[in-house]
Amino acid sequence: MGKNILLADDEKNFAEVLRSELEESGYSVTLVRDGVEAVVKALDGKFDMALLDIMMPNLDGINTVKILKKIDSKLPIITFSGVAGSGDIASSIRAGAIRCLTKPFSVEQLLSEIKRVIHG
Repeated sequence: MGKNILLADDEKNFAEVLRSELEESGYSVTLVRDGVEAVVKALDGKFDMALLDIMMPNLDGINTVKILKKIDSKLPIITFSGVAGSGDIASSIRAGAIRCLTKPFSVEQLLSEIKRVIHG
């Protein structure tokens, strides 16, 4: 596959497990801990997709989506959260995310979304 995914989540254990699962599925994953780091990485490199937690320190996922879309308007972004209400979900979609997943979600569900988006 060889697709590059930017993953931003401040919940270390969840992020590490998710990165490991994605890498085992053939993706190259750049893991960052907050929205500021995600923006910096997006400026430095080319990604095929971004996966962002909505609730992060320094720069939340919704505002990160807005900035990433200014950097690359075609970048597909999926947001996720364990505590997001319907307002947060709607806000992330309005900001430019194509989907918002609610934790806990299965790896299979996420991989299915990724394949649909970046592989057609």
